[in-house]
Amino acid sequence: MRTILWYDLETFGLNPRYDRIAQFAAVRTDMDLNIIEEPILLYSKLTPDYVPNPSACLVTGITPQIVNKKGIPEAEVIAKIRDAMMVPDTITAGFNNIKFDDECIRTTLYRNLYDPYEREYRNRCSRWDIINLVRATKDLRPDGIVFDTKNPETGTTSFKLTDLTAENNIEQVGAHDALVDVYATINIARLIKSKQPQLWEYAINHRQKVQVSSVIKILEQEPFLYTCPLFANEKGCTRPLLPLFMKDKSPDIYCFDLTMPIPENPSLGDYQNSGIVKVSINKCPFVASLKVLDAASEKRLGYTKAWVINKAQEVKRLGVFNKEKLLGTLEPFVNEAQDPDVSIYSSMVSDPDKAQLSKIKKLSPEAMLKSGEHLFDDDKYHKLLWRYVARNYPKALSPEDLAKWKNFCALRLINPPVQEALTLDKYQRTVDELLNSLETTAEQKKILMQLKEYGEILEKRVLN
Repeated sequence: MRTILWYDLETFGLNPRYDRIAQFAAVRTDMDLNIIEEPILLYSKLTPDYVPNPSACLVTGITPQIVNKKGIPEAEVIAKIRDAMMVPDTITAGFNNIKFDDECIRTTLYRNLYDPYEREYRNRCSRWDIINLVRATKDLRPDGIVFDTKNPETGTTSFKLTDLTAENNIEQVGAHDALVDVYATINIARLIKSKQPQLWEYAINHRQKVQVSSVIKILEQEPFLYTCPLFANEKGCTRPLLPLFMKDKSPDIYCFDLTMPIPENPSLGDYQNSGIVKVSINKCPFVASLKVLDAASEKRLGYTKAWVINKAQEVKRLGVFNKEKLLGTLEPFVNEAQDPDVSIYSSMVSDPDKAQLSKIKKLSPEAMLKSGEHLFDDDKYHKLLWRYVARNYPKALSPEDLAKWKNFCALRLINPPVQEALTLDKYQRTVDELLNSLETTAEQKKILMQLKEYGEILEKRVLN
């Protein structure tokens, strides 16, 4: 039976390749959005080689003390998450999850010796993100749903979950609690399914690469509609694109935004001057045929089908977009990540390494460290294996390995592997500054006092 596993994360920072999961929540529904299982709620313990971002703790209210009291080791958390997401025929979905939450899940799987992509396709599983469906609903079929709240910074429609629930009379008490946000997401999905069932069915059936590709017809170069936050203005988030070409061995299709002036010397990566947009077909984009444009949506968006077709013909006639020349303007990808923890995209796991990881995961923590040093083709997995045991099963470490682990943690607190990560010193100074700020509320000060205490514990435990 096909089901949807709706999920949300709260994290200790905003870098999905480095920061840790604080809280995971998920609720499984059938395809009619009826809840069919008890919710999942997990907290992930922190390890002494990492400090959270105090700003994240102030947003969520989740402190290291909370996760270390309520939680379980990260290895157990991600194993439970993986099991839930890999139930056969599961669509794992969320609200604005593709860009951040899914990346956190991938990195955590990778850091804990799993194939980071397997849960996205094995057992007929897949993933989805409904935020661009929400944007498309506002642009194309808004009847029955309220979209009145504006983003105070941009003046455009707000698509924050809290604003959508408030203006549509959906209860969401305790925002930035993962389980609360999951129920709110399900209720927004129910609202769209109820008020605009055809749009709902279209979106859920056009979330994967094959279906997306059927809409973006590169060979025919037919214009199509694409909804994304890049286009957000007072008219909406949906614009007509003309497909240009697909980069070889890549899920990225380069397209021209037909609402933009036709450039004389286009360059990839320069949207403002060239109007070229990259659509990644593996990230559940919302795309649709021009046929969905009715008179009302044409008026809202400020263009008609006829105008789009004429503009597309003009672009093709001028022939300014040359694939080889444009690819020459593309900045080469440079992977700056050197540390194994954050180098998920430096290389794909080989089949022999994948088999070896699967075999090792069945061993006890003690046996993992005694199974030999030369197990992997890719050297980074030797380091990841040792860190995996040290972080999750420190009792399995020998006295020599315990000393090595303490040294590793000290180095991490002094010199973390990503530039924007906080050192312990910067963490402590940030906490003190916030505690002394007149803008900090009494409730926030309670959280900050816990963070201060945690920093002192880390300093005593690791650096002394």
